[in-house]
Amino acid sequence: MISISLCMIVKDEEDVLSQCLDSVKDLVDEIIIVDTGSKDKTKDLAYKYTDKVYDFQWNNDFSAARNYSFSKATKDYIMWLDADDIVLEKDLEEMKLLKRQLSLEYDAIIMKYVVQRDANGEEIYGCYRERLVKRSSNFKWYDPIHEHINFYGKVLHTEIAITHNGTGTNSKRNLDILKRFLEGSKNFHPKYLYYYARESYALGNIEEAIKYYLKFLDRKPDVYSPYTEACIQLSQIYKKQNKDKLALQTLIRSFEYDPLRAEVLCLIGKHYIDKKDYSTAVCWYKLALSIPRPKLTWIFIMDEYWEFIPYVELCHCYYYMGDLDTALSYHKKAAKLKPKHPAVALNQKFFDSIIKE
Repeated sequence: MISISLCMIVKDEEDVLSQCLDSVKDLVDEIIIVDTGSKDKTKDLAYKYTDKVYDFQWNNDFSAARNYSFSKATKDYIMWLDADDIVLEKDLEEMKLLKRQLSLEYDAIIMKYVVQRDANGEEIYGCYRERLVKRSSNFKWYDPIHEHINFYGKVLHTEIAITHNGTGTNSKRNLDILKRFLEGSKNFHPKYLYYYARESYALGNIEEAIKYYLKFLDRKPDVYSPYTEACIQLSQIYKKQNKDKLALQTLIRSFEYDPLRAEVLCLIGKHYIDKKDYSTAVCWYKLALSIPRPKLTWIFIMDEYWEFIPYVELCHCYYYMGDLDTALSYHKKAAKLKPKHPAVALNQKFFDSIIKE
């Protein structure tokens, strides 16, 4: 059986750290906590789980802090988590099984990263990340923010999930780091323009966000950049500004960069629903249902857009088009996927009232 070092970097995480560590303490063989300047009781809590608690002078570089935490690991594999991540019981059992069965031939293990779940615990929004790496491979973290590991070798893909349990990010800190990074680097990756736009929007700097989304989208396409996400987010800004035509054009612009995504197709469908053009909306939602869902992707996927939302909206469209039987058939498909979802409950109540009449 392999051994695992858990490596974390933390700062002022007293509200979430215990929940994180409690969820994995029975899995890992070593816990390493690197504190980057906490002023609360984070370190006191950390010492309840491990004596390997280290201080790191924060230098606006997440990769530097993570690499320092990795340097303290002594076990076969290194696992990384953020303090507001947790491992649910189901995934913990799968991890324990993986630990018993895994051989040292693998250099990296990929796991799901679920950043949002619904009230029933079902996945809504997530992607895949390198989560466990072999220590002897000496992998390093790169970039000061939105950092990543350049892993290689033999890779194992799993459906085991890490669940993000946080409520938000420090957008001001992130924006400051991004600004210094963009100003100090001549050959930065285009995706950092996207990150700058996103953090600007989170802070309410709307015009700055639009400027940088457009800068990003005007760059030469790169396979590792989130172009569709940028188009969706920029479109939502235009929508809030009542620039519906520009919002639609921005969604369609995503087709220039990436394969068709159900999220975009559904948002285009919603554009036509808002205009009461239900027959056109139906075409877009059916197209969303016709494309294959990505099985393994580094981009974030909004899970409900790949089946559930098209079913719900097709139900609405066919009802308003006067085709009650087809509307009911799509409602049943939605109910089969998410029987406890509020939209399903509301539609079921409506259909029940019609049947009684």
